[in-house]
Amino acid sequence: MRVPYTNFKTFEKDEWTEIDTEDIFSEKKIVVFAIDGAFTSGLNDKHIQEYDNAYHNFKTAGIDELYCVSVNDTFVMNAWFNKLGIKNVKPLGDGEGVFTQGMGVLVNKPKQGFGMRSWRYSMLVNNGEVEKLFEEPGKNNASDDHDPFEVSGSNTMIKYLESK
Repeated sequence: MRVPYTNFKTFEKDEWTEIDTEDIFSEKKIVVFAIDGAFTSGLNDKHIQEYDNAYHNFKTAGIDELYCVSVNDTFVMNAWFNKLGIKNVKPLGDGEGVFTQGMGVLVNKPKQGFGMRSWRYSMLVNNGEVEKLFEEPGKNNASDDHDPFEVSGSNTMIKYLESK
């Protein structure tokens, strides 16, 4: 499966820029993990901090970049990263959910008042092709208060990379 094509709108250094999936994934090994929303829970904070702390392990395993995607805009993602002091993971604000929908993980979370969000997962992308996807179980129950964190953490991905 190829990652879906989209443009991510970013706002950095007082300028709007766009980066598309070709720029992000072509000729690179990338790890992407997704959360349902910035500032939404300590679980999401833990998820991103684990990846940020394991950055050097990923680099040693041949990974070029780490990205966190969420159905949030660039301002929210940047503020959250700044608040947590994230240095090694790059934010991908998928404000309209185009990438997330293309990945087949856009879910409705009305109980939480979130609306459409991403289901939690991690994936290894090699030159634009999804090589391995770790999707949390229970996506069909996403409208409940169900938010598992069993297989999308950094340790699972590092173990996978070390087994190759």
